[in-house]
Amino acid sequence: MLLVAFKLFIDDMKKYWPTMVCVAVVLYATLTADPMDGADLPLIPNIDKVIHAVMFGGMAGAAAFDWQRAHRSRNVGGRVMAVICVLCAVFGVLDEIAQATLTEVRSGDALDFAADLAGIVVAFFAAPPAVRRVLGISGTKDGK
Repeated sequence: MLLVAFKLFIDDMKKYWPTMVCVAVVLYATLTADPMDGADLPLIPNIDKVIHAVMFGGMAGAAAFDWQRAHRSRNVGGRVMAVICVLCAVFGVLDEIAQATLTEVRSGDALDFAADLAGIVVAFFAAPPAVRRVLGISGTKDGK
């Protein structure tokens, strides 16, 4: 019984591999001491905030893409995107807490979290139509 449940869980997780890759990249980029291996960021003010917004917006977009691939009969919509975005925001809070408590060279930063939220908000509006277009799905059924 437990083996069957585990197999079903693994089969479901296979549908969400792009999201899992995004989560892994975000964790590596935010929790390692030097994710760029000594390379300097370009001299653009607050480029790290832009990177945070792109990472978290990309993660929310990947989750929307994965959800839509797994549920082709329904369109990813407001309710589904709201859940995805809340989960990404919770992940952002936990990531900042982890940076502050689990690493010696990183610190939690409220402005990083604000940038995470900015990317998530952009994904809330941009991901559903983009995902439907990429997957060739039309219609306006809300993902409830």
